Amino acid sequence: MTQISDRSTTSLKDFLAIFHLFNSISSGAGVMIGYIMTAWNTGIEFNYIALVCAAISTILISGGGFVINDILDIEIDRINRPDRPLAAGKVSVPAAWAAYIATTVIGILLALSINPATGVLSIITAIALFLYSYTLKKRFLIGHITVAALGALLFPFGGLAAGALFPTIYSVLFTFPAFVAREVLKTVPDYEGDKANGVDNIATRYGPQTALRVAQVSMGLTAVILPFVPLVWPLNAGYTLISLVVIWPLMFSTLYKATADNVTSIIRLSKLLFLLVAAALLIGSIPGI
Repeated sequence: MTQISDRSTTSLKDFLAIFHLFNSISSGAGVMIGYIMTAWNTGIEFNYIALVCAAISTILISGGGFVINDILDIEIDRINRPDRPLAAGKVSVPAAWAAYIATTVIGILLALSINPATGVLSIITAIALFLYSYTLKKRFLIGHITVAALGALLFPFGGLAAGALFPTIYSVLFTFPAFVAREVLKTVPDYEGDKANGVDNIATRYGPQTALRVAQVSMGLTAVILPFVPLVWPLNAGYTLISLVVIWPLMFSTLYKATADNVTSIIRLSKLLFLLVAAALLIGSIPGI
Protein backbone atom coordinates (compact mmCIF):
# COMPACT_ATOMS: atom_id res chain seq x y z
CA MET A 1 0.00 0.00 0.00
CA THR A 2 2.82 2.37 0.86
CA GLN A 3 4.56 1.80 -2.47
CA ILE A 4 1.38 2.49 -4.44
CA SER A 5 0.80 5.71 -2.48
CA ASP A 6 4.38 6.87 -3.16
CA ARG A 7 4.05 6.24 -6.89
CA SER A 8 0.77 8.16 -7.02
CA THR A 9 2.25 11.11 -5.17
CA THR A 10 5.30 11.19 -7.43
CA SER A 11 3.11 11.00 -10.52
CA LEU A 12 0.98 13.91 -9.36
CA LYS A 13 4.10 15.91 -8.52
CA ASP A 14 5.54 15.28 -11.99
CA PHE A 15 2.26 16.24 -13.65
CA LEU A 16 1.97 19.48 -11.70
CA ALA A 17 5.60 20.30 -12.47
CA ILE A 18 4.82 20.80 -16.17
CA PHE A 19 2.71 23.84 -15.23
CA HIS A 20 5.64 25.61 -13.51
CA LEU A 21 3.24 26.47 -10.70
CA PHE A 22 5.42 29.02 -8.93
CA ASN A 23 5.73 31.12 -12.07
CA SER A 24 2.06 30.72 -12.97
CA ILE A 25 0.85 31.62 -9.48
CA SER A 26 3.23 34.61 -9.42
CA SER A 27 1.61 35.81 -12.66
CA GLY A 28 -1.82 35.40 -11.09
CA ALA A 29 -0.67 37.37 -8.06
CA GLY A 30 0.58 40.14 -10.36
CA VAL A 31 -2.84 40.37 -11.99
CA MET A 32 -4.57 40.54 -8.59
CA ILE A 33 -2.25 43.35 -7.52
CA GLY A 34 -2.97 45.17 -10.78
CA TYR A 35 -6.69 44.88 -10.06
CA ILE A 36 -6.36 46.15 -6.48
CA MET A 37 -4.10 49.06 -7.47
CA THR A 38 -6.57 50.12 -10.16
CA ALA A 39 -9.53 49.95 -7.80
CA TRP A 40 -7.72 51.99 -5.15
CA ASN A 41 -6.50 54.63 -7.59
CA THR A 42 -9.77 55.06 -9.47
CA GLY A 43 -12.30 54.43 -6.71
CA ILE A 44 -13.86 51.53 -8.63
CA GLU A 45 -15.91 49.22 -6.43
CA PHE A 46 -14.32 45.81 -5.84
CA ASN A 47 -15.85 42.90 -7.72
CA TYR A 48 -14.31 39.91 -5.97
CA ILE A 49 -15.64 37.43 -8.52
CA ALA A 50 -13.91 39.33 -11.32
CA LEU A 51 -10.73 39.55 -9.22
CA VAL A 52 -10.62 35.79 -8.61
CA CYS A 53 -11.57 34.95 -12.21
CA ALA A 54 -8.79 37.20 -13.54
CA ALA A 55 -6.21 35.54 -11.28
CA ILE A 56 -7.31 31.96 -12.05
CA SER A 57 -7.54 32.73 -15.77
CA THR A 58 -3.97 34.02 -15.72
CA ILE A 59 -2.69 31.02 -13.77
CA LEU A 60 -4.34 28.60 -16.20
CA ILE A 61 -3.25 30.34 -19.41
CA SER A 62 0.25 30.90 -18.06
CA GLY A 63 0.46 27.27 -16.94
CA GLY A 64 -0.76 26.15 -20.34
CA GLY A 65 1.95 28.25 -21.94
CA PHE A 66 4.60 26.43 -19.93
CA VAL A 67 3.10 23.07 -20.88
CA ILE A 68 3.11 23.76 -24.63
CA ASN A 69 6.65 25.07 -24.33
CA ASP A 70 7.76 21.83 -22.67
CA ILE A 71 5.94 19.79 -25.33
CA LEU A 72 7.54 21.57 -28.26
CA ASP A 73 10.92 21.86 -26.51
CA ILE A 74 11.17 18.21 -25.51
CA GLU A 75 14.28 17.59 -27.64
CA ILE A 76 16.01 20.71 -26.30
CA ASP A 77 15.11 19.78 -22.72
CA ARG A 78 16.65 16.34 -23.19
CA ILE A 79 19.95 18.24 -23.47
CA ASN A 80 19.40 21.24 -21.18
CA ARG A 81 16.99 19.82 -18.60
CA PRO A 82 16.76 16.03 -18.86
CA ASP A 83 15.11 15.91 -15.43
CA ARG A 84 11.99 17.75 -16.66
CA PRO A 85 8.94 15.42 -16.51
CA LEU A 86 8.28 15.35 -20.27
CA ALA A 87 11.95 15.06 -21.26
CA ALA A 88 12.41 12.27 -18.70
CA GLY A 89 9.28 10.44 -19.88
CA LYS A 90 7.54 10.80 -16.51
CA VAL A 91 4.55 12.52 -18.14
CA SER A 92 3.28 11.42 -21.56
CA VAL A 93 3.04 13.88 -24.44
CA PRO A 94 -0.70 13.13 -25.05
CA ALA A 95 -1.45 13.87 -21.39
CA ALA A 96 0.47 17.13 -21.66
CA TRP A 97 -1.47 18.12 -24.79
CA ALA A 98 -4.76 17.42 -23.00
CA ALA A 99 -3.63 19.52 -20.03
CA TYR A 100 -2.56 22.38 -22.31
CA ILE A 101 -5.86 22.49 -24.19
CA ALA A 102 -7.98 22.21 -21.03
CA THR A 103 -6.19 24.90 -19.04
CA THR A 104 -6.01 27.32 -21.98
CA VAL A 105 -9.68 26.96 -22.93
CA ILE A 106 -10.91 27.27 -19.34
CA GLY A 107 -8.62 30.26 -18.79
CA ILE A 108 -10.00 32.05 -21.85
CA LEU A 109 -13.60 31.31 -20.84
CA LEU A 110 -12.98 32.75 -17.38
CA ALA A 111 -11.45 35.90 -18.89
CA LEU A 112 -14.41 36.26 -21.27
CA SER A 113 -16.76 36.07 -18.29
CA ILE A 114 -15.19 39.22 -16.80
CA ASN A 115 -15.54 41.61 -19.74
CA PRO A 116 -14.81 41.72 -23.50
CA ALA A 117 -11.42 43.46 -23.02
CA THR A 118 -10.02 40.78 -20.72
CA GLY A 119 -11.46 38.10 -23.00
CA VAL A 120 -9.74 39.50 -26.08
CA LEU A 121 -6.44 39.98 -24.23
CA SER A 122 -6.57 36.40 -22.93
CA ILE A 123 -7.05 35.05 -26.47
CA ILE A 124 -4.16 37.17 -27.76
CA THR A 125 -2.00 35.95 -24.86
CA ALA A 126 -2.82 32.29 -25.48
CA ILE A 127 -2.05 32.62 -29.20
CA ALA A 128 1.20 34.48 -28.48
CA LEU A 129 2.32 31.80 -26.00
CA PHE A 130 1.69 29.06 -28.54
CA LEU A 131 3.47 30.95 -31.34
CA TYR A 132 6.38 31.66 -29.02
CA SER A 133 6.90 27.97 -28.31
CA TYR A 134 6.19 26.90 -31.88
CA THR A 135 8.40 29.32 -33.77
CA LEU A 136 9.04 32.77 -32.28
CA LYS A 137 11.56 31.65 -29.65
CA LYS A 138 13.83 30.47 -32.45
CA ARG A 139 13.81 33.91 -34.08
CA PHE A 140 16.38 36.43 -32.97
CA LEU A 141 15.00 38.84 -30.33
CA ILE A 142 11.35 38.26 -31.37
CA GLY A 143 10.87 35.52 -28.78
CA HIS A 144 12.36 37.64 -25.99
CA ILE A 145 10.20 40.62 -26.93
CA THR A 146 7.04 38.50 -27.13
CA VAL A 147 7.38 36.99 -23.65
CA ALA A 148 8.54 40.29 -22.15
CA ALA A 149 5.48 42.04 -23.60
CA LEU A 150 3.17 39.39 -22.15
CA GLY A 151 4.83 39.70 -18.74
CA ALA A 152 4.53 43.49 -18.87
CA LEU A 153 0.76 43.17 -19.45
CA LEU A 154 0.09 41.36 -16.15
CA PHE A 155 -0.66 44.52 -14.16
CA PRO A 156 -2.70 46.09 -17.00
CA PHE A 157 -4.70 42.86 -17.36
CA GLY A 158 -5.65 43.22 -13.71
CA GLY A 159 -6.58 46.83 -14.40
CA LEU A 160 -8.81 45.81 -17.30
CA ALA A 161 -10.50 43.25 -15.06
CA ALA A 162 -11.25 46.09 -12.62
CA GLY A 163 -12.58 48.25 -15.45
CA ALA A 164 -9.78 50.74 -16.18
CA LEU A 165 -6.44 50.60 -17.97
CA PHE A 166 -4.90 53.49 -16.02
CA PRO A 167 -2.72 53.75 -14.04
CA THR A 168 -1.38 50.18 -14.45
CA ILE A 169 -0.44 50.78 -18.09
CA TYR A 170 2.46 52.90 -16.81
CA SER A 171 3.98 49.77 -15.27
CA VAL A 172 5.01 48.68 -18.77
CA LEU A 173 7.76 51.32 -18.63
CA PHE A 174 9.75 49.28 -16.14
CA THR A 175 8.29 45.76 -16.28
CA PHE A 176 9.04 45.33 -19.98
CA PRO A 177 12.84 45.82 -19.71
CA ALA A 178 12.81 43.69 -16.54
CA PHE A 179 11.16 40.81 -18.37
CA VAL A 180 13.52 41.27 -21.33
CA ALA A 181 16.43 40.90 -18.91
CA ARG A 182 14.95 37.73 -17.44
CA GLU A 183 14.32 36.18 -20.85
CA VAL A 184 17.86 36.93 -22.00
CA LEU A 185 19.27 35.53 -18.75
CA LYS A 186 17.39 32.27 -19.32
CA THR A 187 19.32 31.71 -22.56
CA VAL A 188 22.64 31.50 -20.73
CA PRO A 189 22.14 28.12 -18.97
CA ASP A 190 20.21 26.85 -22.03
CA TYR A 191 23.02 27.72 -24.42
CA GLU A 192 24.10 24.18 -25.38
CA GLY A 193 20.60 22.81 -26.05
CA ASP A 194 19.48 25.95 -27.88
CA LYS A 195 22.54 25.95 -30.11
CA ALA A 196 22.14 22.26 -30.93
CA ASN A 197 18.51 22.81 -31.95
CA GLY A 198 18.94 25.92 -34.07
CA VAL A 199 17.51 28.47 -31.63
CA ASP A 200 18.67 31.95 -32.62
CA ASN A 201 19.07 34.20 -29.60
CA ILE A 202 21.68 36.52 -28.12
CA ALA A 203 23.50 33.70 -26.34
CA THR A 204 23.70 31.39 -29.37
CA ARG A 205 24.62 34.22 -31.73
CA TYR A 206 27.07 36.24 -29.61
CA GLY A 207 27.85 33.97 -26.67
CA PRO A 208 26.58 33.56 -23.10
CA GLN A 209 28.77 36.38 -21.75
CA THR A 210 27.28 38.91 -24.15
CA ALA A 211 23.78 37.73 -23.25
CA LEU A 212 24.60 38.25 -19.59
CA ARG A 213 25.76 41.83 -20.24
CA VAL A 214 22.62 42.64 -22.27
CA ALA A 215 20.47 41.33 -19.42
CA GLN A 216 22.40 43.46 -16.91
CA VAL A 217 21.85 46.60 -18.99
CA SER A 218 18.15 45.88 -19.37
CA MET A 219 17.71 45.21 -15.66
CA GLY A 220 19.70 48.35 -14.89
CA LEU A 221 17.26 50.33 -17.03
CA THR A 222 14.41 49.06 -14.86
CA ALA A 223 16.25 50.10 -11.71
CA VAL A 224 16.82 53.62 -13.05
CA ILE A 225 13.17 54.06 -14.06
CA LEU A 226 11.61 52.85 -10.78
CA PRO A 227 12.12 56.03 -8.68
CA PHE A 228 10.53 58.18 -11.43
CA VAL A 229 7.28 56.20 -11.66
CA PRO A 230 5.44 58.55 -9.21
CA LEU A 231 5.81 61.30 -11.85
CA VAL A 232 3.14 59.56 -13.95
CA TRP A 233 1.41 57.42 -11.33
CA PRO A 234 0.00 58.84 -8.07
CA LEU A 235 1.89 56.77 -5.49
CA ASN A 236 2.53 57.54 -1.84
CA ALA A 237 5.95 57.84 -0.17
CA GLY A 238 5.91 54.15 0.79
CA TYR A 239 6.64 53.21 -2.82
CA THR A 240 9.70 55.43 -3.07
CA LEU A 241 11.00 54.28 0.31
CA ILE A 242 10.75 50.58 -0.60
CA SER A 243 12.23 51.19 -4.05
CA LEU A 244 15.31 53.01 -2.75
CA VAL A 245 15.91 51.14 0.52
CA VAL A 246 15.00 47.56 -0.46
CA ILE A 247 14.73 47.08 -4.23
CA TRP A 248 17.64 49.23 -5.39
CA PRO A 249 20.31 47.63 -3.17
CA LEU A 250 19.10 44.12 -3.99
CA MET A 251 18.85 44.83 -7.71
CA PHE A 252 22.24 46.51 -8.07
CA SER A 253 23.89 43.86 -5.90
CA THR A 254 22.38 41.21 -8.15
CA LEU A 255 23.57 42.98 -11.29
CA TYR A 256 27.09 43.42 -9.91
CA LYS A 257 27.46 39.78 -8.84
CA ALA A 258 25.87 38.21 -11.93
CA THR A 259 28.15 35.75 -13.76
CA ALA A 260 27.60 32.88 -16.16
CA ASP A 261 28.27 30.48 -13.28
CA ASN A 262 25.55 31.80 -10.94
CA VAL A 263 22.99 32.84 -13.56
CA THR A 264 20.47 30.21 -12.43
CA SER A 265 20.39 31.79 -8.99
CA ILE A 266 20.03 35.24 -10.56
CA ILE A 267 17.02 34.04 -12.57
CA ARG A 268 15.38 32.80 -9.37
CA LEU A 269 16.15 36.09 -7.66
CA SER A 270 14.53 37.99 -10.54
CA LYS A 271 11.21 36.37 -9.56
CA LEU A 272 11.61 37.75 -6.05
CA LEU A 273 12.41 41.19 -7.45
CA PHE A 274 9.19 41.14 -9.49
CA LEU A 275 7.16 40.37 -6.37
CA LEU A 276 8.98 43.08 -4.40
CA VAL A 277 8.22 45.67 -7.08
CA ALA A 278 4.60 44.51 -7.13
CA ALA A 279 4.44 44.85 -3.35
CA ALA A 280 5.96 48.35 -3.53
CA LEU A 281 3.35 49.41 -6.08
CA LEU A 282 0.58 47.92 -3.97
CA ILE A 283 1.73 49.72 -0.83
CA GLY A 284 2.29 52.89 -2.81
CA SER A 285 -1.31 52.76 -4.06
CA ILE A 286 -2.91 52.53 -0.60
CA PRO A 287 -5.22 55.54 -0.29
CA GLY A 288 -4.63 58.05 2.46
CA ILE A 289 -0.95 57.31 3.14
